[in-house]
Formats: sequence, C-alpha cells, structure tokens
Amino acid sequence: MRLPYLILYRSLTAPRLRYNSELWLLVQNPASTGLPPELMGPRFVALAAAFYVALLIAAAVVGTLGGRNIFALGDSALFGLVVGVISACGTVALGVLLYRLLPALRSLSDELAPHLVDGARRRDLVLVSVMSGVGEEALFRGALQPEIGLVASSLLFGALHVGPDRRYLVWTLWAVAAGFLFGLLYLWTGGLLAPVTAHVLHNGVTLLLWKRSRLMRSGAPGVTEPTEETVVREKG
Repeated sequence: MRLPYLILYRSLTAPRLRYNSELWLLVQNPASTGLPPELMGPRFVALAAAFYVALLIAAAVVGTLGGRNIFALGDSALFGLVVGVISACGTVALGVLLYRLLPALRSLSDELAPHLVDGARRRDLVLVSVMSGVGEEALFRGALQPEIGLVASSLLFGALHVGPDRRYLVWTLWAVAAGFLFGLLYLWTGGLLAPVTAHVLHNGVTLLLWKRSRLMRSGAPGVTEPTEETVVREKG
C-alpha cells in the first residue's frame, strides 16, 4: 500500500473523522442545534462547505506526497466540458425519473427538504454544488483513483456516502454508480475537468430543481427563499 493512500486510509477510518457524520447529525437532529427547521438550510450549507474545503486540502496533501499533479484538467478543455455537460444531463434526467418512479425516494426527499433546501438560498446551494464537485473529484478521482484504481475508489466513494439507516441505501448505491461514471470520465479525458463539470452540474441542477419543486408545492410548510435580513439574524 502506497504511503499517501495509507495515510488517507487511516484518517478516514478514524471514528471521529467519519465522512459526513457531522452533516448527518445536523440533518437528523435539528433540535439539538436549538434552531428551528426553517433556519437549518444556511447552517447546513456552511458546515457542508467546511467539509468540502477539508476534502480539497486532503486531496492536495495526498497529491503532494505522491508527487503528482492531481489538478490536471485533461487533454482537451473543450472536450472535457462537453463530456461533462452531456453526462450531467443524463444523470439529472435519470435522477428525476427515479424520483417519480420510487415512492420511498419521494418520501425521503420530503423528510430531508426542510433541513437542506427549504431554508437555503439558491446561491448557497450553487456554492455547495461547486465545492462538493471540486473537493470530492479532486480527492477520489485526482488523488485516490491513480493510487488504488477505478473500482476501489468508486466503492470507497459510495461507502463514504452512507446514511444513518437503511432507507438511505439508495443514496449509497447512487454514489457508487456515480463514482464509476466520474472515474470513467477521468480516464477517458485524462483529467478532472469532465468529472468535476458533471458532478457540479448534477448537484447544482438537482438541488435547484428540488428547491423549485418545494416552492411550487402549496402544501409544503416553511418553504421560503430566505432574505438577507433572515440570514443576518441567523448568523447573529
């Protein structure tokens, strides 16, 4: 086992550093923070941003230890962008289809929405989408995939997207499939631009569609587009 991967493996397997554990604690136990559900969106966005910055730093450290440029964009910027956009169109369409076909997925979405998107501003959702796409792709594709291979990095990507109970299994399986897709894009284009583009666009479009659908549903309580005054009061 190569040194950079060994260091990262030990840090990821440490119980207190389990990826997304604090995010799930915040989502599943909003009462513990003392904030009402409608104010959880901006709080979650800030915490998520901190996690993805940490991933980006970890990726940079692994790349430095391995003596590789993990931020290489690929052989052709135009080709990478086009492939990324087309891939995102496919994954978003598939996600919408699964949402309509699977009642369990719709139920889970309604449960999480008050804590993830209902109180979040659109620009914050876009920010998290950008940071998650860049941070996760830099780590799993740019840093880990050349070290441990496509299969292992994709399975690890899925394993670290495990929710608090079995209902979230569909999210884990989706993450594994996405890991393979983004990994193949990385191999095909020779760099991060295609998988980052696909990842960012998928997350951004999905979150904005989710937000829009909640705003359009008259029966969804507490669904608003926060004003600047609301955000300032929450931060204070």
